[in-house]
Amino acid sequence: MAVERTLSIIKPDAVERNLDNEIKSFFEKNSLRILKSKKVKISREE
Repeated sequence: MAVERTLSIIKPDAVERNLDNEIKSFFEKNSLRILKSKKVKISREE
């Protein structure tokens, strides 16, 4: 059985409303493992 992987990006407005932890909890409650988590802030120049 092949392992499926999914990239999930939480949009900035959800982070501003402090929903990022709630979204991560939703994944875990639905038996999805978070293998890696990274928070990055990109400037307008990038």
